Amino acid sequence: MKPAVSLPLAPLDRLRAEARVASWFAALGEPLIEGDLADAEAYGNALDLGSLTTRLAHDWPEAEHLLKSRDWLPALWDREEALRRALLGRAETLHGERELWTALTELTTDIGELVHGKAATAAARMGDAAKASVHVAAGAASQAVYQLAVARMAGDTASPFESKFRLFAAGRWPLGIMGSTLILF
Repeated sequence: MKPAVSLPLAPLDRLRAEARVASWFAALGEPLIEGDLADAEAYGNALDLGSLTTRLAHDWPEAEHLLKSRDWLPALWDREEALRRALLGRAETLHGERELWTALTELTTDIGELVHGKAATAAARMGDAAKASVHVAAGAASQAVYQLAVARMAGDTASPFESKFRLFAAGRWPLGIMGSTLILF
């Protein structure tokens, strides 16, 4: 294990500030705009998943139905996880495991509470959301923050986690990929 060093917190502080002003879940079900489509394309390209179309889930029941489907493309999760592991290893080498994990835990705990409240607000505003879906949405958003924090601490500013976070920050929830279609809510 690397000796304890002072962890540079500026990248995490910037991410915390970005997360606090993000429009978490505010655009759920709204028509997709050019920025959403550009970020969705950048996300798919960065994961090397080929040409993807983008589709919109219109409401909570539709999103919940899609989430329960068995048609999801596992390559998305596999590539994200392989990249996360590689970036985490690099970040631990750069910053020390204990210090990094402490900072990441503090960030995700702090932001987790924020995004859970935003998901609950969006669910109440739209109606028809299962209580468990609020937790799933908040978990997905927290994971996006964690993934981006790991990438930034590893010094990777071109990871797919940047565009994934931008989708969440713009009020979307990237549900996943079915076939060659990225589904956003």
